[in-house]
Order: sequence, then structure tokens, then C-alpha cells
Amino acid sequence: MIRIVDTEITKQLDLIKAFANELHFKEICQFELNEKLENIPWSNLTHSGLYLIEVRNNQNFELFEEWVNDFKFRWEDKSYLKKFTPNFKLKRIKAHNELKEWIPLYIGKSKNIKTRLHGHIYKELGKTTFAMKLLARENMKQETFRISVINLQLTNYDAIIPVIENQLRNKINPLIGKQ
Repeated sequence: MIRIVDTEITKQLDLIKAFANELHFKEICQFELNEKLENIPWSNLTHSGLYLIEVRNNQNFELFEEWVNDFKFRWEDKSYLKKFTPNFKLKRIKAHNELKEWIPLYIGKSKNIKTRLHGHIYKELGKTTFAMKLLARENMKQETFRISVINLQLTNYDAIIPVIENQLRNKINPLIGKQ
């Protein structure tokens, strides 16, 4: 009996992965950390789903390798290490070979995207909640970030969303994260 269940689940996972490959993030806003962040439409983010945080290439570098070395150096400043923040993933860095206008930093999921994104932006370094903690990073001021989302209201959220998140993470290769 368990083999039948396993076979059926495998078929469903294949369907979810195919569905994930057809999904596209919808841009919600762009913001700089030196702003009051008034242009983030928090009221439009109260749903469940996935979010993508990207950083704009500031055009100071010609090659992706140069850009990522600079950004990684600042991100991994000793002031921010081991503060419950995501780290760079070398295999994801290697997946990029072109310096584009927007570089994917982080993909996440949440049953309430507003609450989770708020933590990624406003959470203090001393807090044990795992988040990017962008405003606490003085050396990230003047960077422009972009938030994009995929709204997915699902009954079986806990079973389906991790599969979609993993599929999109493997496709987009955000530079930082837990996985």
C-alpha cells in the first residue's frame, strides 16, 4: 500500500514542479534603505505565497565576479556575521555569470508575506529571528532593493509551497539564504 501512495505522491510532486516552472514573480516595489520606506505597499502583502528580494546593480562594476565580491565583502562584514542572518551560497554564486540590472538575493515563503518582509527589513541584529535585517546593515545604505511576490492561497500550503520554493530557488539562484 505504501508503494502506491509513494507513486501517487511522486506524480503530484512532478505536477507541482511543472507548475512552479511556469510561475513568475510580480514586482511590487523598489526601495532604498536611506528612504522612509513609505513606498512599500504593506496593505497589498497580507497574503501567503513566495517573495523575491533583489538588489540593483549599481553599475560600479563591469563583471559579475567583481560586483559579487564587493557585495559579499560588505554583506559578510564581521558586524553582521552570526546574527541570525542568511549567508552567501557559493554554488548559487557560481550559477551566475552575467552582471544584470537586478541580482536575486533571497527567495522565501510565508503565510503572511507582509510580516515576513517586515522582519527582513526592520528586524534588529540582536534578535534571534532569522532574517536579512536590511536596515541594521549600515553598509547597505544607498542600495536599491526590489520586492516581487507570487500570491498562492493554498489549503495544503505546508506540503506544496516548500516544493515550489525549492524549484524556484534552483531556477533563480538567489545569492543568499539558508538553503
